[in-house]
Amino acid sequence: MKDDNTQIVIVGNGVAGNSAAAAIRRVNREVAITMISREPFPEYSACVLSKKYLSAEMNREAVFLKHTGDYSKDKINTVFGQKVIGIDTKGKRVTLENDEVAYNKLILAMGGNPLVPPLPGVDKGGIFTLKSLADADMIFQHPGKKAVVIGAGAIGVEVSISLRKRGWQVELVELLDQVLPTIFDTEVSSIMKSKMEEYGIKVRTEEKALSFKGNAHVSAVSTDKREIECNMVIMSLGVRPNIGIAQQAGAEIGTLGGIRVDECMKTSLGDVYACGDCVETKDKITGDNMLYLLWYNAKQQGEIAGYNTVGIEKRFPGTIAISTVDVLGTFGVSIGHTMRSSRDAELKVIEGGSSWYHRLLIANDTLVGAQLVGRTTDIGPLVNVIRRGDKLGRLLSVLRDGSLLSKNPLSAKLHPYLFIERKDSG
Repeated sequence: MKDDNTQIVIVGNGVAGNSAAAAIRRVNREVAITMISREPFPEYSACVLSKKYLSAEMNREAVFLKHTGDYSKDKINTVFGQKVIGIDTKGKRVTLENDEVAYNKLILAMGGNPLVPPLPGVDKGGIFTLKSLADADMIFQHPGKKAVVIGAGAIGVEVSISLRKRGWQVELVELLDQVLPTIFDTEVSSIMKSKMEEYGIKVRTEEKALSFKGNAHVSAVSTDKREIECNMVIMSLGVRPNIGIAQQAGAEIGTLGGIRVDECMKTSLGDVYACGDCVETKDKITGDNMLYLLWYNAKQQGEIAGYNTVGIEKRFPGTIAISTVDVLGTFGVSIGHTMRSSRDAELKVIEGGSSWYHRLLIANDTLVGAQLVGRTTDIGPLVNVIRRGDKLGRLLSVLRDGSLLSKNPLSAKLHPYLFIERKDSG
């Protein structure tokens, strides 16, 4: 395809932005691409920061997925280390701190910002969030041996384990009654909590952080139950879409606070697309608007945005939440909904397993969620069943097909006669 003088600008150098660029280059090697990032680094894996990098199991160089020269090879002009401060949609220009960049098509892949509640003392030294490589560098280099991690989602759990591996005393504080509350039901969460406690991490659920003690530097966390001495605090309370620039430019924002996009990842602004953690999309199972700030979704949305900017129509089918976690060698995966996210539905729970545990959630005779512990490979059939909205009868008929069972190890494990069934209401 010949160069048509189109200038595509991508704001963001994470998985969404780079997936968009890769999709464009699959179709068109000549169209001009400029990638802008407020970070000065080439693309790195955000997924390994809380797991391998902070535990010192991976050196800093191994974090990077690209080198500077890789962008040149793909004919991608880079403007790194500069923050976007505005978008002129009429003049089709992106305004930076020290420059302007013209565009014909614009892709916003700006990610999200960590949530930090305005608690007393939260601005003290030694209190960090973990969203970027710069954050991870500061945490890794911080002196001390007593850490408090606030928030027991996947990042909070992984940070707690990583610091413990490096000899830190770690206390994990969670407001809700379980760890990994948005990923697993209580049964699976309890398995993971036990593994962490066996490793020496103090897990304090149903406990609320109230304030931070100390002078310039944090020395303790006050909760509604105790005071915990520490040298460092990691705030891991979730991420919110980074929508500021899009909102200033007049883009429609969804009811949950993400940029509103259609199935082609187009925003309400002409020739402007958005993808990744900054957008709000449809849940494939319920059709509801959702915020799913997950790597797989960002990658898929980035590809779809990229293809559409060069005239190849692709549509986003809706989001299915897929999360994986490794708790000290115990692997867990969650697909679709949990009891907590399906609380308004009448659910049938199918669970069982000996050497590994599986848990399926059925609503209206349809599989809406699956959780596996100890066996997280071969999950494709379950993902496809949930994506298609198959009824339970069809799922069981597939599982009873001996030829399919022999070809699919996971299906063999999920033979219905191994299930222990019971009914729960959400």
